[in-house]
Amino acid sequence: MRQLSLFADERSLFEKLCDQGDLLTGFEAVKRNGGAPGVDGVTVAEFESRIDEELTQLSKDLKSWCYKPSPVKRVEIPKPGNTGVRLLGIPCIRDRVVHATMKHLLEPIIDPTFSDNSYGFRPGYSPQKAVEAAQKIVKSGKEYVVDIDLSKFFDRVNHDRLICLLSGHVSDKRILRIIGIILRSGVMINGTTRKWDIGYIRRPHLI
Repeated sequence: MRQLSLFADERSLFEKLCDQGDLLTGFEAVKRNGGAPGVDGVTVAEFESRIDEELTQLSKDLKSWCYKPSPVKRVEIPKPGNTGVRLLGIPCIRDRVVHATMKHLLEPIIDPTFSDNSYGFRPGYSPQKAVEAAQKIVKSGKEYVVDIDLSKFFDRVNHDRLICLLSGHVSDKRILRIIGIILRSGVMINGTTRKWDIGYIRRPHLI
């Protein structure tokens, strides 16, 4: 019989997602970031006032596959310089806890696959560090620094392709199924829910 270390965590990703302790870690991340309520109008403070009840029910719903995320609330944020608006989907706090917990579990798996020169939405990276790196490049004698951005990426990313790419790194298919359910939750616009196959993914730093 294989002997396990006392400190080994043999739980699957899905078991961790359903664990109230991990969900609490997710909520703490949501609380730190703050933000507006979703379509149900529940604020972070209101959710926290009944945190034990909320996380207990959320854990049960995830384990039993009764979890049904609400559609995200669409908002439009003006871009700097009067160059149009950025579309943003705001989930309910309850759903945001699931998102943040998922991020906490998947980030150690996915982040190491990124380029060292990628500074967006990553732990230990920031725009300031990107500028510092660019300054070092210039001081080394290079003449150009190229800044490349994918236009409206979060508004246009294809959900099926995203799941396909994740499947190459995440072996727990239940996690992929939950992500698919979240992506198919739809967007509420003027009181009407619409389904989308692309876009409206909440930006990682706003979870």
